[in-house]
Amino acid sequence: MNDQRAGINPEQLLFSGFSSSQVPLILIDSDGRIVLASQGASRLLSLSSVDLAGKFISSFLPSCPNLHHFQQQEKCASGLPMEFDLQRADGATIPVEVYCNLYEAENDQLHCLLVVRDISHSNFLDEERAARLAKLTLLNQVNEALYGAHLSLDKILEAVLICVTAGQGLRFNRAFLLLIDETQQVLRGEIAIGPSNREEAERIWRDLAGQHIDLYEMMTDYGTSSRQTDVVVNEIVQKMSVDLNRSDHLLVRAMHERRAYRVNSQVDISGYDSVRKWLNSAEFAVAPLTTRRGPLGIIVADNAITGDEISDLDLEFLQLYASVSANAIENSRLYHELERRLVDLRKVTERQKADQETLLRMERLSVMGETSAIVAHELRNPLVAIGGFARTLLRSLADDDPNRRFAEIITEEVTRLERIIHDLLDFIRPQKLLRKSVLGDELVRETVLRYKERMEEQGIEVEFDLQAESVSVNVNPSEIQQVLQNLLINAMQVMSDGGQLIVRSRHPEGGFQVEIMDSGPGFTEDLSDKLFAPFFTTKVSGSGLGLTISNQIVKAHGGVLSARNRKSGGACFTFILPLPKPHPSSGT
Repeated sequence: MNDQRAGINPEQLLFSGFSSSQVPLILIDSDGRIVLASQGASRLLSLSSVDLAGKFISSFLPSCPNLHHFQQQEKCASGLPMEFDLQRADGATIPVEVYCNLYEAENDQLHCLLVVRDISHSNFLDEERAARLAKLTLLNQVNEALYGAHLSLDKILEAVLICVTAGQGLRFNRAFLLLIDETQQVLRGEIAIGPSNREEAERIWRDLAGQHIDLYEMMTDYGTSSRQTDVVVNEIVQKMSVDLNRSDHLLVRAMHERRAYRVNSQVDISGYDSVRKWLNSAEFAVAPLTTRRGPLGIIVADNAITGDEISDLDLEFLQLYASVSANAIENSRLYHELERRLVDLRKVTERQKADQETLLRMERLSVMGETSAIVAHELRNPLVAIGGFARTLLRSLADDDPNRRFAEIITEEVTRLERIIHDLLDFIRPQKLLRKSVLGDELVRETVLRYKERMEEQGIEVEFDLQAESVSVNVNPSEIQQVLQNLLINAMQVMSDGGQLIVRSRHPEGGFQVEIMDSGPGFTEDLSDKLFAPFFTTKVSGSGLGLTISNQIVKAHGGVLSARNRKSGGACFTFILPLPKPHPSSGT
């Protein structure tokens, strides 16, 4: 063993180890010439060791002309690396770190051993880490915009695409958003953002660059709807529709697999051709909008304007951003659904409250009706007696008797009370269904003529315009006459100094219509809702039940009673009664 050791040449061993080392090692002399280079250095400099010998180090490190340059560097003595741009023999330039070690050779000449490390990959990793950090900061702004700005669903959809395309965001040229239509079972294009061509893109990017706004402001203060401004891309997105049953289509597949795709002509996948034709772009990325409840839609983004390649980092953050956006869209939908249900619940509650109030009012009216009926019956008998005695007393008194005026007042007031009791009993008693078929115009004419003499005495001119002579209605004649009488008496009272009364009938399809029009003062708009209310009256005397009873009678017959002011002055009361439906003949 000792003999074997004695046969080893240490210098030859060191030379062989240095030359075959895969670490880039370069030995230079004091003039900066390369004395020796390892295999690792040959590979890094793209030149053989033999060819490297004798060349100046400045040929590869232009900023290092000779060994004195390294001597002047403090890092050389401290063992710290120095960064340079290394020019390879093939013309490529790469960043490197250089460690220098100075020592004296046997001939007292100073040499330097350079250990070179390619840091291009490290720089790439650093840049990637910086980009990731910037993207994470971006996601924070996205969360604030989508969840903190209280945007509507339409604004959220726009904000989503703004982030995908904004220079402060993911920097895609164009973005298209498709949502699932559950009713039609299709994935349908909804909204898109992006320029139409390079000139428009440069103008937009130049304008945005001068505004100095961050992503949050851009997402929340997007002034004009993208559907109006980005016309071309929105025309494209309206054409995009995919049947959800096509599970092999790349858009549907991306949703089901919950993963993003970078698609180009080299990828063999179903649906690529159709999307490429829609976008007129060979390369694009798709990212699904999915939540725990299931898929909502998909984002399609491309760089059709600039032609930039879609990187792995772009795809990674597009998928991450799509996930955040999907939750925001889902939350907005749930919020609006909850809001709608709260509105419905509020309406149901208000309706229930109104029903309860109606029920309580009906109970009170029922008790009031029973009480009123008892009181009216109890008052009727003594009033009849009082009225009879007062009329007898009035007839027995001479015209010049001072007590005659008192007897007249008693008689008039008793008559008024009897009329009120009569109206009250009509109001509270059940309606009688004693109906028969009568000619509508005859019933109207007969009722009006009963009051013709009184109206002539008041100077009221009556005009008939009856054009439903052959129309028969199935009614209780006395009740309809009561309606007409109430309307006629009201008209006579408002035209105490004379006027014109028009009585008109018509035959609309399926009905019989009567209008009573006067030339009086009419009624104010604030009274229109009170005209048919019980006990409401504008007269000094009266029960306030006439129109209420009339309305009840018309409703009981299945009709409608209404009132309006005439343009020429006065009021018009109209009621319409339905005609009986004809029975089909036995032969049909």
